[in-house]
Amino acid sequence: MPAPTPVRDRKVFMVGAGLSSALGLPVTASLVSNVMEAYERDERWRHSGGLGESLKRAFQLFYPDGANKDFRPDAVDFFSTLRIYIDSAEGFPGGLQDAPELLRKLKFAIARDLVQRFKSGEARLRAEGHSYLDEVVQAGNIVITSNWDVAIERYAQLKGVPVRFTGYEPGELVVLKLHGSADWTLCELGLPRGDEDYAMLSERITSGRGYTAPIPPKSQRKDLILRSRVLENWNRAWSFLSSRAPEPHMVTMVRGKSGDLGPLESTWRDAYAAISRARELEIVGYSMPDDDTEIRTLLRTGLQRGTQHPRILIRNPAPDVHDRVRRFLDHRAASDYRAIDSI
Repeated sequence: MPAPTPVRDRKVFMVGAGLSSALGLPVTASLVSNVMEAYERDERWRHSGGLGESLKRAFQLFYPDGANKDFRPDAVDFFSTLRIYIDSAEGFPGGLQDAPELLRKLKFAIARDLVQRFKSGEARLRAEGHSYLDEVVQAGNIVITSNWDVAIERYAQLKGVPVRFTGYEPGELVVLKLHGSADWTLCELGLPRGDEDYAMLSERITSGRGYTAPIPPKSQRKDLILRSRVLENWNRAWSFLSSRAPEPHMVTMVRGKSGDLGPLESTWRDAYAAISRARELEIVGYSMPDDDTEIRTLLRTGLQRGTQHPRILIRNPAPDVHDRVRRFLDHRAASDYRAIDSI
């Protein structure tokens, strides 16, 4: 029996780093540079001791210009090279001593940078709000994002909009994070604290008494991702995050990353269901890079589901982004060249 044709009745946003950039957070290209600059100001980061020197050694190993003190590699290329090195060359004589540990420390450093930068601009968001985020953060909307930061869900929390990270409920905002999140962790790595400090992704966050979903016993936690309760402990967000996760579950932006997405399979299925049911898909701050084949395939196949054609809107000031979306997804996509207001 064929699957029923889905009804297109949902507003879906595909959100990339461009939206986060308007909120004072780094774009992909500057992630490694920002970490290096921040580390040089403070070398005593929890979980990231020795990171600066380890990155410099990696630069020298991977790039002919890496010995130049001002050299900073392209972030996607660096993550791709580091991942390939871990998978195929770890332990080679004369190479990096512990490449997996370098990647773990780098994830923590990026998570710290994302949390601290957002917190620094939050007072203005509280006082003035944000007109575009107010459109996005509405009950019944679905946000699909490649970002690791917690900007969308934190703004929903400030506005009193119930939010969760899986499924769909018309009275809630759903945030589907395709590459994981700075405050997520994989259970099989071990949980440093008790279960009360973690939440299932299906748990609803509200401004009042929250809905809780029981965490399964340890024997049933293989590939299970939990959210550290950073949002509920926002005044001490970084210290809470850094002491509750052995490693943030953040899928790095590498070429051909599908092998790292296994624990996020349910999130990708929810995203496919959301796109299949989208009445309107608004692509904001996402540049549709040529090598991001996983997300491109997800979007394209979801848009082809059923017989109804959704309205597709590209919100981005860069003309080349509009060209790529029309080339990869749908030539009928409408264009809005306005930039998102910065805080």
